[in-house]
Amino acid sequence: MRSELDSTESLAALLVRLRGGEISIPDDDDTDMSPIAAKLRNVIRSILQISDDKLPLVSGFLRTCFKTIETMTGMNLLPPPEEKSSSKKKSSKAAKANKNKSKNKKKSSDSETDSDKLATKKKSSVPKKKVATAATKKHLATNIKSSNPNYRIQKELKAFLKSPPDNLSVQVGSNIRLWVVTIVGAKDTIYEGEIFKLRIEFPSAYPTVPPSVYFLKKFLPVHEHVYTNGDICLSLLGNGWQPTMSAQSIAVSILSILSSAQSKNLPMDNANHAGAKPGLYQKDWVYHDDSC
Repeated sequence: MRSELDSTESLAALLVRLRGGEISIPDDDDTDMSPIAAKLRNVIRSILQISDDKLPLVSGFLRTCFKTIETMTGMNLLPPPEEKSSSKKKSSKAAKANKNKSKNKKKSSDSETDSDKLATKKKSSVPKKKVATAATKKHLATNIKSSNPNYRIQKELKAFLKSPPDNLSVQVGSNIRLWVVTIVGAKDTIYEGEIFKLRIEFPSAYPTVPPSVYFLKKFLPVHEHVYTNGDICLSLLGNGWQPTMSAQSIAVSILSILSSAQSKNLPMDNANHAGAKPGLYQKDWVYHDDSC
């Protein structure tokens, strides 16, 4: 007992020198500790707790040193095993909770990203309403006499722009006799959301003969009645044409044959026709079926 007190007094004396003052340690039994010893133990345990979390290698070294001091002094300086285990368990639970929180946050972020992408995709699939160009507005404002061949074309253009059919829009440049009609594949069809463009030119004999109509190559659908040169197998462009018809009615008919298609296939005789000049009057054409 006396040797243990001597060791305690030596350690206390060291602390006194460091602090530059006098302290006294009562001669009590092993179950009681002086205030200085208690403070020293708390400081050591705080150091170990910090080093356990931040510097595990240093923590092991410190524990060895403090264990030696315990042996020499007989004082309980190190935390009991259950306290260390509890601290580690608590730290492990906190780390696991942070990890799960991070995963949930990432999952939520990914979900939001997917939702944003889907919303963007849906938004982009909705065709923007075409705004009449300055040239188109000029054509509409021009006063054309009924005796002028362009009078009929201007009338058709006004009707098209005033009440455009679903999935169709028209643009006109400096030449009122040359139109570009944009077709957007109708909903619930094999061409849904796809963009196609028709070139429509009115010949001098119009409306006695039909307009010249074909698809522009960069906006060409794969269809059993559409050749790869842009020509469309459509009787309205040949012997089925009537002067009472219009360019708009032709565009509506072309949209109709696209919407009724069940598969994307080229015409059977495409190889024989692919090199021909597109948009010619189809007066000598022989149509393979009534759907043309």
